[in-house]
Amino acid sequence: MPAPTVITDTEISGVLKNVYSDIRTEIFPKSTPLLANVRKGGRGGAHNLTWGGNGVYGDAVLTRPVGLNASQAGYLAKDAAATEKQFVLGIKRLYVTRQLDGLVIKGTASKEAAFISIARKVLGEAKSAFELGMQEVLHGDARAIKGIVASSADTTHAVVTSPYGVSGAGQGGLLLDAGMQIAVYASDLTTLRGQSLISSVSNSGDNCSIVLATAVTGLTGTDVIVSASPNLSTDTSLNANPNGLMNITNRGGSYASLHSLSQSTYARWDAVRMVAGTDTPDANQPTEMDIYDLIMKVAGRSGKNARSTPKEFLLLTTPGIEKKLAESFLGQRRFDMSSQIELEGGFTGVNICGIACVSDVWCPRGTVYLVHLPSLLWVDAKDFGQVQFEDSGAWRFISGRDAFETSFGVYMEFGTANRAAHGSITGYTDTSNYGFVV
Repeated sequence: MPAPTVITDTEISGVLKNVYSDIRTEIFPKSTPLLANVRKGGRGGAHNLTWGGNGVYGDAVLTRPVGLNASQAGYLAKDAAATEKQFVLGIKRLYVTRQLDGLVIKGTASKEAAFISIARKVLGEAKSAFELGMQEVLHGDARAIKGIVASSADTTHAVVTSPYGVSGAGQGGLLLDAGMQIAVYASDLTTLRGQSLISSVSNSGDNCSIVLATAVTGLTGTDVIVSASPNLSTDTSLNANPNGLMNITNRGGSYASLHSLSQSTYARWDAVRMVAGTDTPDANQPTEMDIYDLIMKVAGRSGKNARSTPKEFLLLTTPGIEKKLAESFLGQRRFDMSSQIELEGGFTGVNICGIACVSDVWCPRGTVYLVHLPSLLWVDAKDFGQVQFEDSGAWRFISGRDAFETSFGVYMEFGTANRAAHGSITGYTDTSNYGFVV
């Protein structure tokens, strides 16, 4: 009797169908604690304002009210009024664009032919790009600097460090990845060397080695990298970002002017700035008492006391510093979920001096921020959504190609009505790299 013929998988593959699921797993961590808590609704959150006309104006009282006088003879006191000045916020425009080939649209029209709806993919990815980009914006200083070139072997290869343009602020690849369109400036932030696309990145410690798709003439150490638009060679993000915590809190005393008011003219228009190891006992070990000092200095300067209204404040730092702070009080109380504070966006914060402390991998290394949320201003002109006018349509035909593109935009600004209500401690030793950079 002849042996039966066994049909193998290879032989039958021509009649088999592919089975697609609608599961799409995003491996990159989308953690946006600062954005979630700044945008929280209701009491205790940032003021939400609508922009229009020439901008948003507000009044800041910058000196102490004085004038009480005693007189046995009955003479009235001298007229005195506190200095009151207007601050002004404009608007900034941020965009995300996605393009689709015409064949992709046709090929993904049915569920049987695609893992997920192409519309769902485009919308979801654009929203993620916006949220992660806003984390970068809110931690920055409005200059939009992604890093500093430490060295360059030639016009297409560079090693980048110093995210946000601040030495030691974190790993060089924190704000850089493949697929980004960038512009390179000389250190004077005036001389534009050129634009290119990052084709690949490789991270090692604080160094991020990038390879550019096209040469940037004159690329050298100390050059500055910002994001750019490929539609115009001179259109870059330099100085075009909304304000961030760096310039709002006047990090290092480098940002005297904010909202058209200058700290050098009005001393009260400044945040509390402490340096670890100088204004604290030890730069290597942050403690709860360091935070207490920061709280009291902010309260004395602004009248906003986190000991009285702890839910109005947020402590923000890196995971490494959060861990060290927790280690400083492990002998006194438990560090577990039962001792943490619920925050907006599903986040929890460690209870430090009664205030929620949340770790954020986008926070500059070695930094602790104390932020008074009700003193923050979020100015809206256009919520995040597709760029179109009335019924003009959100998808545009790409000239000369069987392809289409859509852009998402937001018009907004970020600021504060009371700069003195915020504070920071910078310069802690932070050797833990718990972030997403790989």
